[in-house]
Amino acid sequence: MAEETFYYNDPTSPKPNVPLKPGVAAILFDDLDRILVFKRTRGPYWCIPGGRQDLGESAQDCCIRETFEETGLTTEVSRLVGLYTNPLSICSYPDGNVHQSYIALFECRIISGELTTSNESREFQWMSRDELENFQLLPDNVLCCLDAWKHQPEAFIR
Repeated sequence: MAEETFYYNDPTSPKPNVPLKPGVAAILFDDLDRILVFKRTRGPYWCIPGGRQDLGESAQDCCIRETFEETGLTTEVSRLVGLYTNPLSICSYPDGNVHQSYIALFECRIISGELTTSNESREFQWMSRDELENFQLLPDNVLCCLDAWKHQPEAFIR
């Protein structure tokens, strides 16, 4: 199976070839301040739940939908952690599409459900700050997690 490739501040990354489409990501903390991450099915990467927003969908609704699709958990958005729009955050997909990342990062609270794998997720872990280096996270997700662990009330703009 062809894999996706992610680049962050890499001058050798391919240039985006599709229109910019906003996306969202969710930070889910447990009682030990660990963040939920999952192993992606199309490559070696781990990531936080998230995806691209559909037409007619709010960022908040997209975050809830994507989190449910990838984890089986029903959530509610509790706050905006940050907005990440670095034009050098790039994803190259096996179908030839190359996207610039654009993420609205929300902290979410779990309402119900059980962790369930999907066509995008194959394994889950709760990751502590000290374990960050043990996971091959999507490059922009590293910054997202580090910002979330700061528990800053104001949103980061990056």
